[in-house]
Amino acid sequence: MTVFDLFCFFAFIIVTLMLLCSISRSVKFYVKLGFYYVAIFTVTLVAIPFSACQPGDPGNLLYASWMVHHIISRIFGLKWEVKNKELLNSKEPCVLVCNHQSALDISGMMYIWPLFHPCVPVLKKELLFTGPFGIFCWLAGCIFVDRFNSEKARDTLNNKVKELKERKVKLWIFPEGTRNDSGTLLPFKKGAFHIATQAKIPIVPIVFSQYTDFYSIGKKIFDRGTITVTVLPWIKTEHLTSVDVPSLTEEVRSIMMSSLKLSATEASEKKSNGNVIEKKSQ
Repeated sequence: MTVFDLFCFFAFIIVTLMLLCSISRSVKFYVKLGFYYVAIFTVTLVAIPFSACQPGDPGNLLYASWMVHHIISRIFGLKWEVKNKELLNSKEPCVLVCNHQSALDISGMMYIWPLFHPCVPVLKKELLFTGPFGIFCWLAGCIFVDRFNSEKARDTLNNKVKELKERKVKLWIFPEGTRNDSGTLLPFKKGAFHIATQAKIPIVPIVFSQYTDFYSIGKKIFDRGTITVTVLPWIKTEHLTSVDVPSLTEEVRSIMMSSLKLSATEASEKKSNGNVIEKKSQ
């Protein structure tokens, strides 16, 4: 097969996909989502050689952060706006807890990552075996836990916490434990809060606004969109013990739920005002 034949083949594939995307919302959704995953895997593949020079260094995540922000977010039309970013300026160790909606969270994480570096995310162990993505995460010092065995997951984290605290490295955890795009928050797992109380380090809640206006698996939409990232005040844990973990967990969830609802209300009002202005201009 000649170079020209290859060019014609790929041109045919691209044109066919474009035509299908123009007539089917579902096809457009899956094609765009597929390209998003390919883009993420490509970024991690490119970052692996640089990260291999310092395996286990959280600083390796900055390579991916730059590429995801400057390339992937722009290609897919994802705009991130951060509220209270000054709350991330502290160099002290802490546990960052965030709601988890979809794979788009990766872009949001990488956008704000330089604000609180160094930090390592806690990921489900299955991701370790996802090719370039898993290899890169391992090289970046990410912590892999068994989400179906809470006791084992807690032991894994406890073994790492002392080391991370001494190095003043932050932890990023999704306390829901799985993706959830329902517009609310699932019950939180207590691992992050046990860690924070045992290590006597603060908890920093972070809330990504809902994606439903531009991204939805159920509705098969994946368009351009603006996401608000709200950083909430630090919650101290020096005076708390394991006895306080259940109430602390519910307190943080309640605070984050209020923020999620507020961002949804603000987005709805902004959209309504935009529609009113558009009608007046017609």
